Amino acid sequence: MANPNDFREMSAFALAFATEYKKYMKAHKVRQRQIAEYLGFTEAYVSERVNGKRAIDTNDVDALAALSGTTGRSLMIELARLTKETLRQPVSETASVVSQLEKVIGRKIEVEKAAYRDDNKRAESGRSEDLD
Repeated sequence: MANPNDFREMSAFALAFATEYKKYMKAHKVRQRQIAEYLGFTEAYVSERVNGKRAIDTNDVDALAALSGTTGRSLMIELARLTKETLRQPVSETASVVSQLEKVIGRKIEVEKAAYRDDNKRAESGRSEDLD
């Protein structure tokens, strides 16, 4: 298993590309296990790429393309277009703060709003407004 300290910081484009790759997988019902089998690698290999810990390469794109019935070139163009659109969208203040904290602590943070729907949790937090 890879040492987490061996991971290099990913660029904003690489992270957004991994997110779009993962969305495409879900939309086409392609599992990490299928990609791993297609490539002859472990699910951990695929997981590191899909979750933005390591860069997705052309072999990863070709595997997803083959499993979803398209060409690697077409999929690469589509994912790059979606990634570009994602990067052009304004980032909310909360998302920006979360992103900065994730870099500092070195792990993913899940921003949970559901707790504020619970009256007891809302009272504990001192927040009275609904965050929906």
